[in-house]
Amino acid sequence: MRDQIFISYSHQDKEWLIRLQKMLKPLTRQQTISVWDDTKITAGSKWREEIKRALASAKVAVLMVSSNFLASDFIDQQELPPLLAAAENQGLKIIWIYLSACLYKYTEIEAYQAAHNLSQPLDSLTAPEQNKVLVDICQAIKEASLPPTKTQLDSSLIAINNEQLKLSTFEFSVVSVNAQGREISRYRQQAQQFTENLGNRVQLEMVAIDGGIFTMGSPDSEAGRLDREGPQHLVEVAPFFMGKYPVTQAQWLRVARFPQVNRELNPNPSYFKGTNLPVECISWYDAVEFCNRLSKQTGREYRLPTEAEWEYACRAGTTAPYHFGEAISPELANYNQNGNRKGTTPVGSFQVANNFGLYDMHGNVLEWCADNSHPNHEGVPSDGQACLRYNNNTPIIVRGGSWYNYLQVCRSACRSYVTPSQALSKSTGFRVVCVSACTL
Repeated sequence: MRDQIFISYSHQDKEWLIRLQKMLKPLTRQQTISVWDDTKITAGSKWREEIKRALASAKVAVLMVSSNFLASDFIDQQELPPLLAAAENQGLKIIWIYLSACLYKYTEIEAYQAAHNLSQPLDSLTAPEQNKVLVDICQAIKEASLPPTKTQLDSSLIAINNEQLKLSTFEFSVVSVNAQGREISRYRQQAQQFTENLGNRVQLEMVAIDGGIFTMGSPDSEAGRLDREGPQHLVEVAPFFMGKYPVTQAQWLRVARFPQVNRELNPNPSYFKGTNLPVECISWYDAVEFCNRLSKQTGREYRLPTEAEWEYACRAGTTAPYHFGEAISPELANYNQNGNRKGTTPVGSFQVANNFGLYDMHGNVLEWCADNSHPNHEGVPSDGQACLRYNNNTPIIVRGGSWYNYLQVCRSACRSYVTPSQALSKSTGFRVVCVSACTL
């Protein structure tokens, strides 16, 4: 079982290891985390076997990166390969610390989360600055090691409003890229979903999203960051189901024919026509009416995602600007790169998802959320609920970017505002959430 922190370092940088160990001591003393490094190897042990066992049980790997670290043949040949393989295939989290100036940009390490701002290595900072950064690094290590706080949706049956629905397992491809947007890994993963039959062979696939804790917002160092994306804060999200794709025009047409709840719906509102294209040119009120009609027809609670649920679902356990990594490319998402996109693309057409099994979270269409606009994350709910502060027709949060937007708007943390009555945008759609009452 992967349940501990593995620290990889060069022995020439041992003074940094000792400082980090001291900083982590309150967490290890409380058994909040369990840390392993090679100082734990006892006399007489077969040290290669000890390291192998520690690597196999690591949940988070902390790399203390320097020129000494990159020059070590043992690290390069013995420690890094199994760590990188486990990160790609077994869910190991890798974060790294920039100790001293080195050529990390020419290694695979660059694709993974740094635990602090990379503008300056630690050894270039003053002692008080170093201590402050080390405290932040310890917090990042703690957050990376947090277990899920909610029961996972791992049963073959679920109960929503006392009705049993069968969960099915599906497979999908997950891709990681480097800082230049070039693909560095691709692997297959599985998730669970239930399928809502809307009639006329139109289906709505709802993916099970486990509850958990995540860091919402973007760090100060993220390229393209806006003040409205901070401050970063921990949010606890309960389990829910989310549409595998943005709502399509075929799905919209079916639900638009369900009995009206509060307002009429145009059955064919989109500028770009196609049954498997995402619906667009709809207002927030239209999207809410869609959810209301779907809820009334099925007896299950459908609604728009809260902003926290949306970001949690988009990140799917990642912390980089995109769930792909530090960058994005036109081969992986539909966004505006020098005018290369002229409209929406069929949902799922890029054939890559995030770790939860959700497609098109970056680009294609902006997605309505349930929250009113608010200037930043100060004072927002920490339990994943919607932030509803203002009166009617206050701008509403939209997330994810679109075919019309440049890549900065497509980042996981980027927040945009749209007037809820605005229905003429060719770049705004939505996806739905279904609330899980319990699992069986």
